[in-house]
Amino acid sequence: MTGVIVLDIGTVGEVTRGRVRRGEVRTAIGGFSIDSRTTQPGDLFFAIKGERLDGHAFVADAVAAGAIGVVVSDPVPDGAFGDAAVVVVADTTTALQAVGRHVRRLSGATVVAITGSAGKTTTKELAADVLSTKFRTFRSQGNFNNHIGLPLSLIELRARPEMAVLELGMNHAGEIRQLVGVCEPDVRVWTNVGEAHLGHFGSLDAVADAKAEILEGATAATKLVVNADDRRVMARVAGFAGSVTTFGCERPATFRATAVRSFGVRGSKAT
Repeated sequence: MTGVIVLDIGTVGEVTRGRVRRGEVRTAIGGFSIDSRTTQPGDLFFAIKGERLDGHAFVADAVAAGAIGVVVSDPVPDGAFGDAAVVVVADTTTALQAVGRHVRRLSGATVVAITGSAGKTTTKELAADVLSTKFRTFRSQGNFNNHIGLPLSLIELRARPEMAVLELGMNHAGEIRQLVGVCEPDVRVWTNVGEAHLGHFGSLDAVADAKAEILEGATAATKLVVNADDRRVMARVAGFAGSVTTFGCERPATFRATAVRSFGVRGSKAT
């Protein structure tokens, strides 16, 4: 598929199951924003409710910055909207996720989703570097790996890359399940289980159970890449619906690294 995906106000209303309260439904959207400070002319602004701030308080600022429309769930004074279109939804975060999923499906990209207690970003960068030698490849930026950052990354698939490499982060049970439902990955990568989230879960087995949500919703066509050296990972992959590829150093695996040598800051070498 070719050509950039262009969404309009009406499509956003349909995808989010919202109501276009005002504005022309065929108005094309230039970009998407959740921060009035970085909103550009032509953007659609989502008034996200965060832990500290509520985006509804910044609707007027976003419109002043050039937003052509806003997505809101709470009442906002009419004067804050200017000439901008208004889409009213039940929940703005859920609406953002719905738009991200919609673009992901339209893009035709093969989506690779990476999770694990450690090494997610390094694995993402390495995978994207390798894939980019053959395919037009998108990679998520920074720590855009949660319920807000992930859909923002998916929306960038409007450029229709062939491959998209994403991180899935978590700090509570059910979060990976939600993110998998948003990005619908074709390839899932599970690096390991470690103590990074132990404070939220109480045990490594509980961490592993939460990370194992990366396995859910798979089909026979789904590919899984997992760490054969991590017993907690391997204990949870039995019965996976798709194909499984393993990697490791110590135990039998599809791909094994042997004769591993470390050179400190200069890197490492292996067969």
